[in-house]
Amino acid sequence: MEDRCNSLIPLDIETNRCEEVLRHCRPKECKPVNHNLDDCDVVPTPQDWMKFNSEDEVRSYYTKYANQEGFAIMTRTSKRGADGKLFYFILACSSKGYRRIGKKNPVTNCSSGKQKCEARIIVNLCEDGAYCFKSITLNHNHELNPNQVKSRNSADTNKRLKRTLDPNDQAEKGGKKSFGSLVVKPEVNENLAFCEQGFRNYIQKEKRLIGEDGDGHALHKYFMRMQEQDSNFFYAIDFDDCFCVKNIFWADGRSRAAYKLFGDVVKFDSTYLSNQYKIPLTFLVGVNHHGQSILFGCGLLSSEDTQSFVWLFQSWLVCMSGVQPKGIITDQRKAVQSAIGIVFPSTRHSWCLSHIMKKLPQNIGGHTEYDTLSYHLQRVVYDSFTTNEFETAWKMIVEEFDLEDNEWLRELYLERHRWVPTFIRCSFWAGMSATQLGAIPRGFFDEIISVQTSLKQFVDKYDIALQAKVEKEFEADFLSYSSTLECATNSPIERQFQSAYTHAKFLEVQKEFIGKADCNVCIAHVEGSICHYNVIEDTMIGDKPKETMFQVTFDRVNCDVKCICNMFEFKGILCRHSLGILSMERVKEIPCKYILNRWMKSMKRRHAYVKTSYAAKQLQPQIQKFDLLCKQFESVAEVASEFEETSSFVKNTICDLKEKLESWASCLRNSSDMAVPISCAVEGT
Repeated sequence: MEDRCNSLIPLDIETNRCEEVLRHCRPKECKPVNHNLDDCDVVPTPQDWMKFNSEDEVRSYYTKYANQEGFAIMTRTSKRGADGKLFYFILACSSKGYRRIGKKNPVTNCSSGKQKCEARIIVNLCEDGAYCFKSITLNHNHELNPNQVKSRNSADTNKRLKRTLDPNDQAEKGGKKSFGSLVVKPEVNENLAFCEQGFRNYIQKEKRLIGEDGDGHALHKYFMRMQEQDSNFFYAIDFDDCFCVKNIFWADGRSRAAYKLFGDVVKFDSTYLSNQYKIPLTFLVGVNHHGQSILFGCGLLSSEDTQSFVWLFQSWLVCMSGVQPKGIITDQRKAVQSAIGIVFPSTRHSWCLSHIMKKLPQNIGGHTEYDTLSYHLQRVVYDSFTTNEFETAWKMIVEEFDLEDNEWLRELYLERHRWVPTFIRCSFWAGMSATQLGAIPRGFFDEIISVQTSLKQFVDKYDIALQAKVEKEFEADFLSYSSTLECATNSPIERQFQSAYTHAKFLEVQKEFIGKADCNVCIAHVEGSICHYNVIEDTMIGDKPKETMFQVTFDRVNCDVKCICNMFEFKGILCRHSLGILSMERVKEIPCKYILNRWMKSMKRRHAYVKTSYAAKQLQPQIQKFDLLCKQFESVAEVASEFEETSSFVKNTICDLKEKLESWASCLRNSSDMAVPISCAVEGT
């Protein structure tokens, strides 16, 4: 084996279903990233045309420049956006004063001169995601001496020192024990790059990556247990060149099976990457046939850069047999957007509208007419049904409230096709992207994660949280099969949905049938078999009545109906405007294309019978029978696959057997059918 190598190594740990992505090398050859600057004998003077790919590159460059010129640097100011991304910071000459020497810890003497030097660089995040210099001040008001500049500027050369500090940090709060223990090690003190406060800041920043006592053991123990119980459990680990864990991904057999049915639209949640949380958790979810959230996988990330998200999405894609989602919803992180373009090039990408609207106070809250401005912005976003309507109204608001210089609004407008409802309604999003005012979806793990939750605590509660989700799905299944919701009208079309859809989805359809009463329909014109209608809906905005007109087209030959509100295209539910037209056209039965299999209570769902450690108690007998039958069929397949004749015989026999079983099961269901009309018993489901 060569001294250094990078390889992808599949690891078989008690099962070949598990894949881990590893990159490894000899520890002695580990080197810090140098951003291509270490090979330069002379670092160029800062220029306003310079651009850098990351904050680390800026710091690395300015550190080397400072060492070369003979001054020490410090971070004077830094600002982060709501997404946690650093968009502004100042690196300045640290020459500004001495601290009193501490008696308890002599290392606290972080010295500097009281010259109040103004030498600095001001760094901004550009639109393309790169960092550039907004302002450069080169002149110092004190002498420079490269020989007297200590290595505290050298962040790269202190990575070995940081690894020395990290393992001891958990011993005492604030890092005092670790920091004090270094004083007795001359070889470490010689290169000490921190004053005590700087050390504490570093430890606090890195604690999230390292974790706390018991975190790693708890996660490893969970993985081992899941591999024993679930043959389809998958996990992947990303290592750096020094064989330290960078990122982790995992998904169980139930998530993998559920994705095959409900993986058309996925939401990627990175809320817990915010600095306020201890656990750097990300996860992917979809919605099932009840509209309930269902988990597709989890990840732990050590960084929020594009490379980390690319690794996570690629690992997830391998786990899901290479099948990309049709649509994905995320927050506004540029690194996530870049990663999606790399890993899911054919997937539609939208931003979570509720996340954006929650940022209104933060970004325009200082406006003197904030309440009025906020009201108008929300009305434009939620009530515009055509792109022209939105464009016109948005422009009027920007001009009326003098918002031309608001950078946040300007960037939102440039990306309007990713979040404004009127731009995304033409595609199916399974109801996951809220388009109604006040619709703020609850996070999948919000009930078990707080800002103080550690990784170990999360792992301990993980199965409990998932079991609660499975129990709710089982209860919704049982109610949908064992009871019948009463129709709100006498429409035969409503009865079609009543017999086909789950309770949750039928209630959504029923809401539209009831809302049809607020719609007035009039025909606009007819072109052959195509009829054009205007539907005027009476609504209330606060306590004020409002009339909104919708254009609907109907093809009398194919029974195709399409409304400008695009509710069916967006949510898979026919809108009240379309239902009004179908009623006027005396349509008694709608085509099957308007009754989606995705919302049907009779859909076959293999994930419900996957053996997991958190399965619903009521399903345990069925899961055990399912698991036993799978093993028996597997033994039959082993024998049958030896010859073509036996293989064909088994395939034909299975097809005949399946038809007989489906007929038999249908009879058994009907004979034990407990379906009775209910109205109030399911109001809380």
